[in-house]
Amino acid sequence: MAVWIHCFVGIMVGIMLSVWLEILSLSERSALRMQSVSRSVRWQRTVVLVILTSVLFVCLSGAEQVARVLETPEVQPSEWGRACRLYYHLLLLSLLLVATALDFDCFVIPDQITVPGMVLGLLGAFVIGELQICHLWVDWSFAIPQLRGPLIPEWYDQHRHWHALSWSFAGLFMGGAVTWCARELSSRVLGQEAMGFGDVTLMAMIGSFLGWQAILIVFLLAPIAGLTVGVMIKFVSGKTYLPYGPWLSMATVFLLFRWGWLWRLTRVIFSDWVSVAILAGIGGLGFVSLLGLLLLYRKLPVYKITKPTVDSPMV
Repeated sequence: MAVWIHCFVGIMVGIMLSVWLEILSLSERSALRMQSVSRSVRWQRTVVLVILTSVLFVCLSGAEQVARVLETPEVQPSEWGRACRLYYHLLLLSLLLVATALDFDCFVIPDQITVPGMVLGLLGAFVIGELQICHLWVDWSFAIPQLRGPLIPEWYDQHRHWHALSWSFAGLFMGGAVTWCARELSSRVLGQEAMGFGDVTLMAMIGSFLGWQAILIVFLLAPIAGLTVGVMIKFVSGKTYLPYGPWLSMATVFLLFRWGWLWRLTRVIFSDWVSVAILAGIGGLGFVSLLGLLLLYRKLPVYKITKPTVDSPMV
C-alpha cells in the first residue's frame, strides 16, 4: 500500500514541479534573452519529470523505510523521526529535480530554488530534531569492538534541536565554502568561469539537508560522474559545455541510497581533524586533476557522420 501512496504522491509532486519549472524557465529565458522552447518539448519535459519524480519517490521510500540504507550505529531516530526524515529527503529530492531540469534548460540555478531550500533545510532540522543522517561530530578513536562505541558528546541528546540546527548549519557552510573555493580554483585553471554561483548555493542547500560530512563525499563524487557522462555526451552531441549542477544532484541521490555503506567506509576519517584535512587535500588534488582532464576533454575532436549525397560517391 505504501508503494502506491508514494507513487501517487510522486505523480502529484511531479506535476507541481513541472508547473514551477515552466514558470522559472520562462522567467530565466526572458532575462537571458533566450528563445522559448516549443510546446512539444515542454510536454515531453513534463512527462519525464513526472515519471522520474514518481519513480524516485517510490525507490527512496523503499530504500529508507524497508532497506534502511541510512542506518548507522550512532544515529538511531524514533520511527516517527525516520518517517519525517524520509519526507525531508523527498523535499530535497524535489528541489534537486527542478534545479537539474532548469540547469540543463537555461544553464542557471536561480536563488528561487536554493534559498528557500536552505531555509527549509535549517528549519526542518531544528523543528524535528531527528532528521540528521550523522551527528555533528563523533570520535571513533574511542570505540573498542564489543566493549564500547564511539565518543558522542552528551549535549547532543540533551539539546537535540540545537544539535540538529548546528549539524544543518555546518553542512550549509561547508557546502557553500568548498564549492566556492572550487569555483575560484577552476576559474583560474581554465581561464574562465567553469562553475556558476548557482552551484555554490546548490551545494549549500544540499549541505543543510545532509550535513558537512555528506557534502564532502558529494563533492568528491560529482566530478567523476560529470567527467564520465560528459565524455559520452561529447562524442554523441559534440557539446563542449555542460552544467555542473546535475552531477552534484546525481552524486547526492547516490549518497542517499548508499549512505550507510559510505559512512562505514569513511566514519573514522571524519572523527579526526587531521584525517579530514588530508581528505580535503586529496579532494583538492583530485579536483585539479579533473580540471586538467576537462581541458583535454574540450580539445577532443568530434567527427560527425554525414549522409552521402548523389554527387559524393561512397568509397
